[in-house]
Amino acid sequence: MNTATRFTFGTDFREGGRRAAGEAEVAAARAEGLALGREEGRRDAENQLNGLLAQLARSAERLVAHEAAHAAEVEARAAYVAIVAAKALAGAALDERPLAALENGLRECLAQARQAPHLVMRVNDAAVEAAEGLVKRLAQEMGFAGRLVVLGEPDIAPGDGRIEWADGGFVIEAERLKLLVDQAVATAFPGFRPPAQ
Repeated sequence: MNTATRFTFGTDFREGGRRAAGEAEVAAARAEGLALGREEGRRDAENQLNGLLAQLARSAERLVAHEAAHAAEVEARAAYVAIVAAKALAGAALDERPLAALENGLRECLAQARQAPHLVMRVNDAAVEAAEGLVKRLAQEMGFAGRLVVLGEPDIAPGDGRIEWADGGFVIEAERLKLLVDQAVATAFPGFRPPAQ
């Protein structure tokens, strides 16, 4: 037997005869809308987070580049201060012991040229007397038996000199050494500019 439906409140009698949505369907639609809203909110938040991370990365890159430039500048300034201090100390040392570099060079030469028949040291005209005393003292200390000659030349700078023997020689030039030091520092620190003389 067919049972008649007494109430037809859930029926939509408009065109097409659709049935009115029940509570379960409304709840399902609400849940679906909520899920879609959450997903859209998550995507928006993710996009904002990615944008902020990209901005943070760019800021960090700029900061690192700025810090690297600052570090290079500090290194260049430190090199500058070191070179200025070294030149000041070298000048003071040259004033105090004008033949110190020649003495060290002469020790090396006498150790290598012990059997040489003669050794010639060329120095600045004003340093001949002091150089003669130095050569005699070191020849005795190192057991050099050959002939020793000290010559003065006006074109040799004070503190510089040349030591020559039959099979070799040794040159000490402070200006050339300064140039080599400046070149080495400029290679190590590209932003460095050597101090004025």
